[in-house]
Amino acid sequence: MPDLYRKSFISGADNEGVKFTLMIVLAGLAAASTLSLTAAGAPAAQSRIVFRTVHLAAPKKPPQLYSVLPSGSARRLLARGAEQPAWSPDRKRIAFAGGGIVGQEGIWVMGTDGTRKRRLTRRPGDGDPTWSPDGRRIVYRRDDGNAFDLWVVPAAGGKTTPLLRTPRASEVSPDWSPDGTRIAFESTRSGEIQIWVLNLRTRRARQITRGNASFSPDWAPDGRRIAYATRGRIAVVDADRPHPRLLPSGTPRSVDCPAWSPDGRQIVCQRGGQVLSMRAGGGDLRYVTRAAWGTNGDPDW
Repeated sequence: MPDLYRKSFISGADNEGVKFTLMIVLAGLAAASTLSLTAAGAPAAQSRIVFRTVHLAAPKKPPQLYSVLPSGSARRLLARGAEQPAWSPDRKRIAFAGGGIVGQEGIWVMGTDGTRKRRLTRRPGDGDPTWSPDGRRIVYRRDDGNAFDLWVVPAAGGKTTPLLRTPRASEVSPDWSPDGTRIAFESTRSGEIQIWVLNLRTRRARQITRGNASFSPDWAPDGRRIAYATRGRIAVVDADRPHPRLLPSGTPRSVDCPAWSPDGRQIVCQRGGQVLSMRAGGGDLRYVTRAAWGTNGDPDW
């Protein structure tokens, strides 16, 4: 991830509490509800990539969310003052975090064309939403003032409840497994930022990456593999047999925020202020965005 968007940690006075500060956050979303087919044979609505743009000429303006076809064509503006998007499992809704506009903080849900916005939470610091596979719940990270924890809110609105609270560590960037049994997330509980997986039945969390700091986990559609960012590259690991494999992702070494395509054949990511796609095994990188007027990132497919 470019330096402007790198997640940073701030140590507490006791050197034990660790807190995430998100300097500028994330990006865009949406979808189309058309019946035309892509070359891969999937409905076009399932092929659109959503991303966040920050205009370089006006960096203090709220981020904007766009959707675009994998070819980079048919770009659509979806929302202003919004970030950290997440497709619903049926691809008919998008969850996102309000960003850059005072009074619009919290977790929101909207239609894939940017209409029918509904506010689910109102607390500043709420972000990183991820849907349950049945589309009924959303897990997100919440700032409690000392660290970030994971909370749950009904997708239709209602009472928020804590899911994972660790006072001396932070948990962010949750991603719900396709079978609904586990949630991958970033945590500082081992001292370094690493990827962990929470078993929702036992409520036990297991560390699956070690060594270099690791970010932005994203489950593959097969529910077995997790893509994540480390050392400026994309890695893929089997959640049950953690032996990470780094993917060739070109230069600069600033790749972050991987997201699998719906068919699991490709991964979209951000690098050098632009959104790119690549084969799931690495290579064949192609630009999805090339806009020189803005910094594009945090894609979701």
